[in-house]
Amino acid sequence: MCLLGWAEAQFADGRLVPNAMGQHRYYRRYKEDDSSVPAIFWDIRRRAVAMYSIAEYEDEPEYKCFLGCNTEGGFVQRHTDSAPPDKHHVRMNIMLSKPERGGDPVIGGKTISICEGDLWCFYPSLMVHESTPVAGPRKRFVISIGILVPRNLA
Repeated sequence: MCLLGWAEAQFADGRLVPNAMGQHRYYRRYKEDDSSVPAIFWDIRRRAVAMYSIAEYEDEPEYKCFLGCNTEGGFVQRHTDSAPPDKHHVRMNIMLSKPERGGDPVIGGKTISICEGDLWCFYPSLMVHESTPVAGPRKRFVISIGILVPRNLA
């Protein structure tokens, strides 16, 4: 099963929960022992971390890896994420499904044009980030991979 098909099934089956940070936003965190997650999800996670040659890291404990879904009108609010004092929080996001309009990440006040299948990486504990609102019936599905790295690697 492709990841987009899996993501759509997670949403349709009510497995994604409403995000308290805004309307039209849903998510679900996953652990590696979750049998509802296709193996390719974890393979992509491993490859994404390896792509950046990150050898010293740990899983980000609060948000972990998650599937996010924004429906029409949904957007990620402007914020920064937390990190322990000796670590930086790193996020690697993959756009599984892009809405007809909107849904683009905005990092440091700059809108980034992202296509389906694109990956973007940033330090959410250092950089203010958000997304543009979803317009149209097509959902914005994003896989988000979170890790913590020592501050001296940033």
